[in-house]
Amino acid sequence: MQIPADLRKAILTGVIITIASVTASFVPVYIWLQIDPVIDVTSVYISCIVLPAVIAPSCSYFILRAQMRAERLARENHRLANMDELTDLPNRRAFFTAAGALQAMPGTVYCAIADIDNFKQVNDEFGHEAGDAVLKSVGRLLAAAAPPGGLAARLGGEEFALAGVFADEAAARACFSRAVRAVSETDCVHGGVRLSVTVSLGFTAGTAGETVSALLSRADHALYRAKHSGKNRAQSFADDPRRRGPQPMRM
Repeated sequence: MQIPADLRKAILTGVIITIASVTASFVPVYIWLQIDPVIDVTSVYISCIVLPAVIAPSCSYFILRAQMRAERLARENHRLANMDELTDLPNRRAFFTAAGALQAMPGTVYCAIADIDNFKQVNDEFGHEAGDAVLKSVGRLLAAAAPPGGLAARLGGEEFALAGVFADEAAARACFSRAVRAVSETDCVHGGVRLSVTVSLGFTAGTAGETVSALLSRADHALYRAKHSGKNRAQSFADDPRRRGPQPMRM
């Protein structure tokens, strides 16, 4: 059985505290005995080993219990601040942080926004629980289809985001098209009912020094065109001949 990391840390800390306590008691007594050897040597040695060995674990227990509780609360606070509770995907805040970090990597960063098509009809016809089930299903599929080293996140509502580093637009298009296809080919089963949904996706390439907000703004423009071109497709911002904005460049 594998011992959790925090428990291993607690045990190790307890052992260190116990050894330090025994050493701190034993060394002064040993020196004292060299000066005054009349004392019952065995009794003194037993005392300076047994007493700290009993006291130290008790002290360690309360100290480590408080430390472990603080660490668990810190992890939980981090999860609540950075994860979407429904889908267990990174939230908008975490996406901005991670996508910003990707911009420091070699290659071109591509960001995409995916929106579930006709999601309101799912809620209206089957209820909000079915809508939640669809969100979870789509979230899992997009996370599985995220580019290697990249991520998928839920921005809010029925809107998701993906980001990754690609060699060129052809590689990005292939990845995002697979994500769209994965959703369309997988039904969500809820309450014995099979729900078929699709997503529309818009994506764009980043440029050096560009903010994630600017990337998402262009991706949102491409998403709008995907919706109005028939839905259930991946649309690049570069496909719009009327586009205005910076050209993709190597990072």
